Amino acid sequence: MNQIPGTKTTTKTSTVNGVTTVVTTVTAPGQPTRITTTTTTKVPAGQQPVDPQRIPAQLDQPQPQGKSEPDKQRRSGFFSSLKKHVLRNDEPPKRTSIIQTAPAPAPQPAPQPQPQPQQYQRPIAAPVPAPVVRHETEDPVDNLAEKMRKAALSRPPTTTTTSTTTHSGPVVKKVSSSYRGPVEDAIAMLKKSQPLVAPNFTGQRLDVSSIDFSREDDHARSCPSSEASTIARLSHYLTSPCSGDQVSQLRTIFTWIANNIAYDVPGFMSGRYGDQTPEGVLRNRQAVCEGYANLFVALAEPAGLQVQKVIGVARGVDVQVGDERLGSPHAWNAVSVDGEHLMIDSTWGAGVCDLSTRSFRKVFRPFFFLLRPNRLIYTHWPENPKQQFLDPPVHESVFRGLPAVKPESWTLGIKMAGKYRGQVVKTKDDYIEVEVRLKKRPSDGATGKIVARLNWKGQAIPTSAQWVREDSRYVFMAIKAWCPSSGSGELNVFGWPPGGDQTKNGPQCMGFKVINEGSGRSAKPLLQQYVVKGFAFSVLEPVTAQVKKGVPQTIRVRAFDVEPGTKPALALQGPDGGMPERLPQIEPGLFEIKKVLAGGQWKLVHMTSEYGFSFAAVFDAV
Repeated sequence: MNQIPGTKTTTKTSTVNGVTTVVTTVTAPGQPTRITTTTTTKVPAGQQPVDPQRIPAQLDQPQPQGKSEPDKQRRSGFFSSLKKHVLRNDEPPKRTSIIQTAPAPAPQPAPQPQPQPQQYQRPIAAPVPAPVVRHETEDPVDNLAEKMRKAALSRPPTTTTTSTTTHSGPVVKKVSSSYRGPVEDAIAMLKKSQPLVAPNFTGQRLDVSSIDFSREDDHARSCPSSEASTIARLSHYLTSPCSGDQVSQLRTIFTWIANNIAYDVPGFMSGRYGDQTPEGVLRNRQAVCEGYANLFVALAEPAGLQVQKVIGVARGVDVQVGDERLGSPHAWNAVSVDGEHLMIDSTWGAGVCDLSTRSFRKVFRPFFFLLRPNRLIYTHWPENPKQQFLDPPVHESVFRGLPAVKPESWTLGIKMAGKYRGQVVKTKDDYIEVEVRLKKRPSDGATGKIVARLNWKGQAIPTSAQWVREDSRYVFMAIKAWCPSSGSGELNVFGWPPGGDQTKNGPQCMGFKVINEGSGRSAKPLLQQYVVKGFAFSVLEPVTAQVKKGVPQTIRVRAFDVEPGTKPALALQGPDGGMPERLPQIEPGLFEIKKVLAGGQWKLVHMTSEYGFSFAAVFDAV
């Protein structure tokens, strides 16, 4: 084998208690350091050698913590096994050290079983040294916990270490590779994975948005308390009227759970989750996510519905946009319908939590019923990659890089576009611009409407949403904002359906973490637009709230998404408050005028009648 120029090899030999260890270190320019540990143990005649593969497994077992019985009971079950994988906000990252030749800990005295004839007892003296990975402040954990914890660290390692231990038999090899952050365009990477289908797939994918479930929902909501006394009785009531219709049966179960089981916010926050068995959840009518998922499986089983529980993490209310954690522990369900794998989250379908008030608000959210895997993966990361139901499964870095979108992003047709398609927007010059697209309604071309808010260190910073371009399917909008100082903030985008009332609060569709490395000195106030009834518009010029007086200034406005019966009539009113001057329409939807502006406040208005008008925007000439 050819060696790389500059390669250095060092060998160190030591013998302890009859165990000879040879450590060979090979370093080469631009290559990871390779350490090979060869251990030779002298075995007396008539004895069998120590099994080298069982020693690391023994070292990796969790050790007793010495907690009280109530504490042990409180931390048992789903959350105790999964919460240790994910760091909370108040937990500092734990450093990882690689111990190349750590001896096994001394075994604790334990009652010895009665020897049986011809049964080999594995010797416990002089264990074979082996490289193990440990956290300095905790006991060893199993491989899954180690993997999940490393993934959740806020600042993962940036080096790659390969360690090989060779015994007089098999080779035990451990490789820990570095995590280098989310991919640049996770959406593009996700598109390379397709939802899995079973061999019995019919070829027709299910679109639940086109199905009227009012009959199933009414039946579930009308369930008398006498029919909900046991799992079997409730399952029969919900599923028997729609026997043979798998989708309808699943819907009645989903609707009943969402309307009758409340999320236990105090239990979630305190760690005292209570009884999460199906019977306990049915009796108490409250649960955390594990209880929701368990109850769904139990109600589906008597009807022959093959529903499984999925455990992992999710980006819930306690995970901030741009958070470097994978998420918080969560459980949901998966089911196969006519060969198509679909996802159900009855916890998120039941309502929303407010951790500040420790309360739960019931809101029926059917979006989380029979969701395609390539949509749920934006917020849900299963512990088992096979339960992504994607081919091929996406890498953790793709999940980290996916944008923070809400269900309303899908239902309102408001998606991301442009170069920023992740959770974090960075700038060095105080200015940010994020592009989104609004899907046109096929029947009439109408689109939803958006506004954006930049929260910056407790301040609400004005933003602007401007028309950029459009085609037969989409209208593209640019959200613009200036950061007033260095640091970070959060940009939230809110939306309304076509014809929605923008005077009322709209739901959040997506969010971004904004990081400004500039000083904030370049920040300028943006021109503020108001809501005009009947159409949407963008002031393309001027962009800022202040322009120079006494010089020619172009006023350009784009009107779009015009409702039937509405005719945009834009005009400009000067500081004297006189009759507004109409803006000529130079092409369909584009209004423009160029003039020298006197000092003072200028108003862009929409003429609703010969003399009446409504304000559209205001700026100053100084």
